[in-house]
Amino acid sequence: MDKITFTASLPPIQSAISVSGQGDGARVKLDIPQSELAAIINLQLLSGQAFKVTIEPEE
Repeated sequence: MDKITFTASLPPIQSAISVSGQGDGARVKLDIPQSELAAIINLQLLSGQAFKVTIEPEE
């Protein structure tokens, strides 16, 4: 599968970034607009797989 690129933002909620109580990881929630539906579907295909995440701020 090719690289999946989409625009997203952190939601304005306290649980947007949650650190594990056991100190072994974290969870990040993203808000993704409807205009990115194709990328969201491709992302779902990676369920259960590890993948690399790159974050770049948009201008």
